[in-house]
Formats: sequence, structure tokens, C-alpha cells
Amino acid sequence: MTRKVAGTRSRLVFAAALLFVAAIVLGSLMRRATPGAADPDTQEITTAEVSATIRERIANLDAKMMTEEEVRGAIEDQLPVLGARGFIWLSIASRNIDVLVGTDYNIDNVMGSIIGENFWHERLSLAPVNAPDELQPLYFTYMNSGIGATWGELIIASAGPTDAHVRTSVAFMIAMWACLCAAAVCVIAILLLPSNHAIRRGRLWTPLRRGLALVLVGALLVVPIVWTLVSKTHAEARQQFSRGTDLVVTSTANTMSEWLSTGEVSAAYLHATYAMSYPDCSFRILVDGKLQDRAGVDYGPAAYQKPGDPATWRNLAPFIEGGTPRPAYLTTATKDNVRVELVAPEPDYWQVIRLRCTLLWVVPALLLVLFALGYLTSRRHDPTVPSSEEILRHSVVRQAVLTVLVVCLALVPAAGWFLQTYEAAAVGRLDKSLQQDAAALGSLLSSLDPSVAARKSLQIADSTLAVARTGMIYSLKFRLKDGREDGLNINPADSMLSVVTGTTTPTTRIIANHTEASVPPGYNLSVRVIGGGGRLKDGTVYTFLLGTTMRPVQQDMRELWKAAAWAGPVAFLFVVLAGLIAASLALHPVAESMRRLEQFTADAGHELRTPLSSIRLNAQVALNQDQQPDEFRRHLTAIASQAERSTHLSESLLLLARLDREQSAPLAPTQLLDLWTDLHSAHAEALDAKSVTFQTPLEALTVTSNRELLTVALDNLVDNAVRYAPDGTSVTITAQQTEGTVTIAVTDQGSGMPPDALPLIWDRFTRVDPSRSRQSGGNGLGLAIVRKAVEAMHGHVAVTSEVGKGSTFSIILPAS
Repeated sequence: MTRKVAGTRSRLVFAAALLFVAAIVLGSLMRRATPGAADPDTQEITTAEVSATIRERIANLDAKMMTEEEVRGAIEDQLPVLGARGFIWLSIASRNIDVLVGTDYNIDNVMGSIIGENFWHERLSLAPVNAPDELQPLYFTYMNSGIGATWGELIIASAGPTDAHVRTSVAFMIAMWACLCAAAVCVIAILLLPSNHAIRRGRLWTPLRRGLALVLVGALLVVPIVWTLVSKTHAEARQQFSRGTDLVVTSTANTMSEWLSTGEVSAAYLHATYAMSYPDCSFRILVDGKLQDRAGVDYGPAAYQKPGDPATWRNLAPFIEGGTPRPAYLTTATKDNVRVELVAPEPDYWQVIRLRCTLLWVVPALLLVLFALGYLTSRRHDPTVPSSEEILRHSVVRQAVLTVLVVCLALVPAAGWFLQTYEAAAVGRLDKSLQQDAAALGSLLSSLDPSVAARKSLQIADSTLAVARTGMIYSLKFRLKDGREDGLNINPADSMLSVVTGTTTPTTRIIANHTEASVPPGYNLSVRVIGGGGRLKDGTVYTFLLGTTMRPVQQDMRELWKAAAWAGPVAFLFVVLAGLIAASLALHPVAESMRRLEQFTADAGHELRTPLSSIRLNAQVALNQDQQPDEFRRHLTAIASQAERSTHLSESLLLLARLDREQSAPLAPTQLLDLWTDLHSAHAEALDAKSVTFQTPLEALTVTSNRELLTVALDNLVDNAVRYAPDGTSVTITAQQTEGTVTIAVTDQGSGMPPDALPLIWDRFTRVDPSRSRQSGGNGLGLAIVRKAVEAMHGHVAVTSEVGKGSTFSIILPAS
């Protein structure tokens, strides 16, 4: 591996580790981004537990002698679990006790007539008295009942995270996921970096990395372009929406001015008429500057406008329900003494939806084209031949990516089934709500007289029915006693919807779209309708049609697609990363084996080339006719010596190949005394030539081994010891049995080896001093054969050495 690749890999590893640490830190900060706020998911349980605790404590107090200090002491310690801005209010009228602990929200003025019910719970967004500009989401629980021997009112409010807290938490979450994705990219880059030691500098720019680099460059260029397109399209759609809304308000002001001269104004009529175009909208009608009527979602004082204020956009949340604020358009129109105010939450514009859908397909296709372009052009201009390790690595990576793609394609039918099931569940929820509203409307109509049925039922339905918020279709028909037909129509398309009148099964119908901002002009609008009938209070027969848009279902599906658009690429990235990691783990031993095989082949070729070259040179010299017999004999002797060396090397290579193939050898009890005799006979000539003394144990020991392999291992150790032993020294073999094992040690008095060389001497073709080994006839395979032979006998090897004093090689085998 080149230094540049090694440095790049180290930097990537450091960057990945740093990014993972940053993600952990950001995750911790995300969890701490809501200081002093109660968990929204557990607010109901927390308030219920606090309520039960307080009621139990108040019940244990003496009802006739309790004081405000005792009551305060009983409830103060429960405040921390309600958040930093939570509060507890307890009023016991019989004892003239009124205790408030926590943040003051001026609760009496805010709750109004609601604090007349015995029990309710609601989510509200209120501003503290000391911070009127900061809305705080709260979960309220109110109870007006007996507490022990007394009667009291109890309000418990749990303060959740504010909008600023939520934005901070979301920012940390986005940063955390960005760090995780960047770390994943670093890990993928690490896996794709080459690991071949012989790779050249020009080979670092592989087709896969070139394609990924082009994808990264393309993504960096596409992001600002996409952001600009979406922002510009959104601004144009918002401007068009504002103009249309201003026109609607002007028209409604003219209508209400005319109604005022003939009767009374009706905000419910306006809301029921325009809620299909402006879901969750709010209408306020003021006459001579005083509120005359209002209908729709209450956004509180933040949605009020002063006379003369221009139309504007504000972030608003429902005053009673709370929740995350969303952009809303506030506009007014005045006709004579009638002033109409409209709050219209911003919809999902069809222009933006269409652009996002287009980009969702175009951007991935563009990045795929860039990747293919970089991959194919790199392959076309890459003249170098990759190594077998590179070929294997790229094949495994491509196979892993292909497998992930096949799995993703196989999941497409499952995803389609999930989408259909999810949509069916959303339609089921809408149908259930529609049926409940139809039942409530039928019960309401049965209690009304014909004279007020149309007007009164519309006002009550608009304020109580759930379908009124998403756009209500309401048609009521009945015949008076004098034969005249009466009723009303709000948003029905009679030609298309009258056919379902009388059925109690929700049905989907298609009507023409006029002002729905999320549906392109010219496209139809899907509505869900249900019919019903009965008798009014005086027995008059009526039929009604009730319906709403499919907007709740479409919003649920849109949110699902948005989640999939964010989670899908992240999930795909991690699936690919998991596949690459699994492939890398599976590839590592194979790649290491191939690397060793390449190194082994290169070393073996080098070792065989030396004696073969010597044989060729001596043969050429011997063939010279001018050579004398003695010279001719000397060259033939050299040829025979080199041939013997080549034969020995070939036999060693074949033995190593057999040991690699056979991981275990048949074992049997072996007498060591017989081996000492064989070793002395085999090395007698070399020992005499160097006057080296050969010492062996005298006691009889039996070891469980393969006699052939043990002989080969000891023969190589003794051969090395004699070869490197100085003249006149000794080579000693010891055998010792301890706790079920027999340790055979071969000790020489040679020059020894440095400590850093000891872990490497068991590798093939490894020499501590290559020149000295070559002069002494070694080929660097002896110790490798020793280790493989001992491991085949379920044993292991060890070595100790000291420079200038010699070495000791040990074979540890199981005893008989």
C-alpha cells in the first residue's frame, strides 16, 4: 500500500470516528434541547398521577381546619414533573382557599365559561403573564368534584417544549443524521480504498471511485439548484394564493353587508362555504367595530387585525388545541360598516407538489447517469491490469450492490401493499368520522322545527362536526306542510351527489375543482359523502347529504411520502453500507489469502530463478570445448548442487501445499528416543564438519503426534541450528512433559535474532539476514514448514532468542 493510500485511509478512519462522536454528542444535545419541558408523550399520564397524589393528600387534611399554607405544601413538590412553566391551581370555596403554584397564565380570563364543566382535558397554547409574547404549549386537566370531605376545583397544566425548543431539537437531529451519513460515506470510502501492497499511484483512481466522485460533485451542484427552484415556485404559488384569498374576502364582505340590511350575518355560512378551499380557516365578522359572529378554528388574539392593517403572513397555532405553528394568511375586507376577517392556513400548493414529484425522479436519474458516466469513462481509459485482489474486491462490491438493488426491487410489491393498506386505513378513519357526524346531525335535526332547521342545523354542524374543518358538503331537503320545499345547499354538486342521498354507506364521488390549491386547475376533486334521512320535530320527512373532501387521506399519504423521501435514501444508504461491510468482512480472509498466494508465488519464482540461472550458466561454460576435465567436473558439480537445491525447494513447496490442504494429520503415540537416533544419523556429516556437539535427552517420553511430520519439523529445526551454529559449539535438544503436554526444544549457540524479527520468522521466505541465509543454503521455508506441521498435529510453536547468545525453538504437543 502506498503512503498516499495509507494516509488517506487513516484520515478517513479518523474522520469517521470523529463524525460518529459528533453524532453521539449531537444526539445528547438533542435530548437536552428541551430544558425544563415535560415529555409530550407522557403528559397525560403525568398529570393523572399528579392529580391522584394531590387528591389523596388533600383528602388526608382536616377539612374544617385546613389552611392555605397546608394546601400549598401538599401540592408544591408535584410541580417539577410538570415542566418549568407548568402550574397547579386548587380552589376550595368552602374554606376560601385559592392556591396557584407555578407560572401564572391569568387562567380565569383565559378559560372563561369552560370552567363550568366537571371534568375536561385539553391542549392549549398560552402566554405567561410575565412574558406575553411567548406562547407556551400546555396540557390541561380540569376537575370540579369532591376531594375527601370537601369540594374543590383542580387544574393541572403540564408545560411541553416550546416552538424554539422544537426547532433547536430538530436542528440537532438534522445535524446528527448529517454526521451519521457523512460517517457512512467515510466508511464506504474506506472499504473501497485499495489494500494491495503493489498498487501503483495511477491505479488509485478506480472506476467506482470516479463514479462516486462525479455523484458527489453533481449532488453539490444540484442541491442549490433544487433549493432555488422550489423556493421560487413556492413564492409564486403563495402570491397567487394571496390574490385569490383577497378576492374571496372582498366578495364575502359584500355579501355580509347585503345580509345585514335584510337580517343577520352568519360566519358559519362563510366558513361552511369556504372551508373546502381553506381548511382550518377562521372567519370573524365585525359590525361597527364590534364582534358580531365568528366561526372556524380559533387562533386567538395573535390572529386579530386592526383596521387599516395590510394583509400579512403569520405563524399561528390553534389557540385551544395548540401544536406546531404553521404559516397562515391574514386578510380583511370592509364594506360599509361590515368588516370580514379571514385566517387561511397555507396549503400544499399543487405547483410545489408537482415540482417535488418531478425532482424526486429527475435528481436520482441524473446522479445515476453521472455515476455511469464516471464509471464507464474510467474503465475505457484505464490501461493497467488490476491485481487478482482488486478484481475480487470489485466483484464482491458489485455483487453486494447488485444484491441490495435486487432486494429493494423485490420489496417494491411489499411497499405497494403497505401503501394500499395505509391508504385504506386512512379512508376507514375518515369514514368512521363521517358516520359519527352523520349520526350526530340526524340526532340534531330530529330536535328542530322546520322553521329553524336549515339555519340552526348549519350553525351547529359547522361548529361541532369534524368534517367542517376539512370542507363540509351539506345538503338538507324537506317539504313544508303548505307544499313548499325548504332546506339549504352548501358546496354540493347536485348532478353528481344527489344519487347517493338516502344511503348510509360512505361513497367516493368526483366533483369539479374550483379553488383547491393542492389540485391543479382542470383536475377533479375527490369527496367522500354519506346520505341520511328522518323526521323533524313536527314529523316532517327530511333527507340530507353530508360529506367532506379526501384531504385527510391525502395529507396522511403526503406525510408518508415525505417521510419516505427522507428515510428512504438514508435507509438505502445504510443497507448498502451494511452490505459493503458484510462483503468486506467476507472478503478479508479471501483477499488476505490471495495476497499471500501472490507473495508466495513471487517469492517461489525468485527462489527458483536463482538456482536455474546458475545451472544454465554452468552448463553453458561446461559446453565450452576448451574446458579441462577438472574444470568440466567443477561445473557439473555446481549444476548438481543447484539442481539438488531446486529439488529441495520444490519438495518444500509441495509439502507446504499439502499441509495447507490437510489441516489435520492422523496421530499416534510416538517414542522420542527413536527420533533422536534418526536425527543424529541424518546430520552426522554436518555435525562432524563443524565439530558441533549434538546432545539429546536420555529419558524415554511418548508424545501424541504424526511421526512423519514430527520428523520433518525436528529435522528442519536441527538443520537450522547446525547451519547457524559456530564451529566447536553444541546443539541441544530437550524434552519435558508438563500437565498433559510435551515441550521439545532445540537450542543453539548461534548469533541469535533481534526481538522485532521473532514474529516474522514463521512466514514463508522470511530471512533475518537474507545474504547470510543464501550463503548457508537456506530457502526461507524451513520454519514455515515447522509451524504448519506442528499445527497439523494440534500443537503450536514458540521461540526465544537473544542476540549473541543463540536461540531456542520449541514444539509443544499433547502428551500420550
